[in-house]
Amino acid sequence: MGEKKTRVTRYLFEDLILDIQQGRLLRNDEEIYLPKLSYDLLVSLVESSPALLSQQELMEKVWPDRVIGDETLKQRVKLLRKSLGDDAGNPRYIEAIRGRGYRLRPKVKCECVINQAPAAIVDLAANDHFPNITYQQLTGIWRRISRLGLTLIIGLSLVTVLYSQLYSNQQADPVQLTAKKTNHSPQVLTAKEIANDYYLKGKAYYQRYRKIDNSIAIEFFHKALAKDPTFSLAYAGLSQAHSQQLFQFNGEESDKIKAIDNAYQAITFDNNSADAYKALGVAYYVSGWLSKSINAHLKALSLAPDNLETLSNLGFIYSEQGKLAQAVNWHKKALAINPGHVVTMVHAGQTLGQLGHEQLAKTWFNKAIDLQPDYLLASYHLGQAQLSTKQYQEAITTYQDALERYQDHALLSEGLADSYFYNGQTELAHKTYQEIIVKQENKVLPRVHLMFLLTAAKLPTKEITALTASLKNSLYEGSDKASLSYDLALIYARQKQEQQAIRYLVQALEQGLTQVSKVENHPLFQPLKVSDSFNRVLTRMKQKQGRENQLSSELAFFKAEEVIPLG
Repeated sequence: MGEKKTRVTRYLFEDLILDIQQGRLLRNDEEIYLPKLSYDLLVSLVESSPALLSQQELMEKVWPDRVIGDETLKQRVKLLRKSLGDDAGNPRYIEAIRGRGYRLRPKVKCECVINQAPAAIVDLAANDHFPNITYQQLTGIWRRISRLGLTLIIGLSLVTVLYSQLYSNQQADPVQLTAKKTNHSPQVLTAKEIANDYYLKGKAYYQRYRKIDNSIAIEFFHKALAKDPTFSLAYAGLSQAHSQQLFQFNGEESDKIKAIDNAYQAITFDNNSADAYKALGVAYYVSGWLSKSINAHLKALSLAPDNLETLSNLGFIYSEQGKLAQAVNWHKKALAINPGHVVTMVHAGQTLGQLGHEQLAKTWFNKAIDLQPDYLLASYHLGQAQLSTKQYQEAITTYQDALERYQDHALLSEGLADSYFYNGQTELAHKTYQEIIVKQENKVLPRVHLMFLLTAAKLPTKEITALTASLKNSLYEGSDKASLSYDLALIYARQKQEQQAIRYLVQALEQGLTQVSKVENHPLFQPLKVSDSFNRVLTRMKQKQGRENQLSSELAFFKAEEVIPLG
C-alpha cells in the first residue's frame, strides 16, 4: 500500500467495511461491536493482507510490551471468528496456516472517505472482558430513535445515575461498617477497600508456605475478586497460590491451567504490574517453560527492581537451567535485601549443590531450618544433599525426624523412599513409594509414580511405555526442564538400554543438569559405569561444573558465616 496507507480511512472486504477513522466494523450498515483486542487483531490482518502474519508478528502487533502465550492468540482468533460469523473448518475471513500463522482470505479494497468524526466515540473495547451485549441486541431499535429522543434519554439517565450516586453515598451498608469513626460517624468501606483487605489476608497466608494456609489464601483471593472483579493483584495472588499448590503440595493438572489463566487476567487489568508478570513467570515455571519464565520475571524486575521474590525466583530458575554463575549472582542480590529470607537460602543451597559444594549447601539448608523449622522444602533438600554425599543413613534420619512432626507429608515421604533406595533397601523403597500413592488417594504424583515403577521387582512394561510417551510429549510441547530428560535416562537405564539412557543424559546436560552426584551416585546408573560413553558424559558434567565455579565470583559471599545472623 506504500505511502497511500496513511490516507486510508476504511477497508472493504467481502461484506464487511472496516472504518479505521471511526473505529467501526460494519456489515450491511449494521455495526459489529468488537472488543479492543479483537479489533486490533482484525486491523493487523487487514492492513497486512494479503500477506501471512506469523504468530509472533501478530502477538507483537496486538499485545505490544506484553508477554503472552500462543494459546492466548488462538483464543483471541477464535473470539474474532465468532464475532464475524466465521468457521475455522471452512474459513471465509480468517485462514490459519498450520505452523506458520494467519492471514485474511478475502481481497481487500482500500478507500479514503473523510467523514465528520462523531462528537464522541465510545470505546467499547476499553474493557475487553465485558462485551457490550445491549448494543449488539438493540442496534436496530436505537437506529429508529430520533436524536432528540436519544438525547433526552441520555440526559435522564445521567440525572438518575447522579441521584443514585448521591443517595447511595448517604446509605450505610451494614456489611461494610467498621469500628473506625470519622467525626463520630462509622466509616463505610468501598468494595475496593474490602477487596484489598481480603487480598492482604490471602497474601499473608500464601507466604506461610503450608498446604492448609495455601488453601486459605486461595479462598481469600476469591473473596477479593468477588468484591472487585478487576483487581489485578488478587488475580496475581491466585495465580501464585495455584502454582504453589502444584509445585509444593502435589496439586492437580487444573492448578497449572488456573495459574496461567489468572496470571493473564492480572496482566489484562494492569499490564504495568510487577506482581502480575512475576505470577506469570512462576506459572510458566511450573508448566515446564523455563526460558519463558525467565523473560516474564525479567519484565517484572524492570517494573520493580528490588522485589525480593522476583530476585529469588530468578536465581532458582537460572540454577535449573545450569547457568549457575548467574544464579549465584541473583541469590546474593536477594539476600542483600533480606539476609533472613529462607526461600532464597534454600535456592542458594540448591545452586551450591549443583556447583559441587554439597557441604556448603547443607550449611545453608540448616540455616533455613533454624530460622523457619516448618519450611519443609529446607528439610527435603537437606536430605537430598545428604544423599549426594552418600550419607544415606543420615538422610533416612532427617526424613524420619521431619515425618514425626508432619506425618504422611508426600514430599518428605518421597525423600525417605529415595533414601531407602540409595541405601540399597529397594523393596522398602518400593513399598514406601506405593504408600505415598495410596495415602494421597492415587493423586498424580509424577516422580513418585516413576520411582514406584522403576523400583518394582519386575518392570511393568505397559505403564513404563505410557510414562515414557508422556515425558517425551512434554519435551516436544516445549518444556526445557532438564528433569524430564533425566527421568527418561533413568527409565532407559532401568531397561538396560544404554545408548538411549546416555542420549537423554546428554540432553539433560544440554538443558542445564550439572550436579554430578545425581548421575554418579544414582543406583540405576551404576551398571553404566563400565561404559566409556557414560564416563565421557560424567567428564563433560564435571568440566561444565568447573567452568561455572570459575565464573561464580560471588561464591565467597556464601562461605561467610556472618552472612546469616542466627538466633
